[in-house]
Amino acid sequence: MDESRRGFLITGAAIAGAGVLASSSASAQEKPMVAACGLACGVCPLMKAGKCKGCSTGKDASEEMLKMKPCPVLQCAAKKQIDYCGTGCKMFADCKKLVGRPYAESYLAMVKKRLEA
Repeated sequence: MDESRRGFLITGAAIAGAGVLASSSASAQEKPMVAACGLACGVCPLMKAGKCKGCSTGKDASEEMLKMKPCPVLQCAAKKQIDYCGTGCKMFADCKKLVGRPYAESYLAMVKKRLEA
């Protein structure tokens, strides 16, 4: 196991369900920033790569944020007035906007298959 992964696992952070962060190191008052896509910004590979500057839920996105951050996922969630794609959008498993932002196509296919079962 590489050191960065080991460090991540030791801190107690884990991605659960549709990608929402659960961390034992965060206090009850400190909530990690979770984007409309459903990932906590602190563990998002796009944010770590400098391709995303952070986000908000679709309901919390301001007009200024939507103009500053032309993220198709955030714009769609804001248009639909949903907080998170995975819990508010019926098209989540089929959404091409989410492929690579941040979910792999194989993950979305697995979600779709499980929802149909």
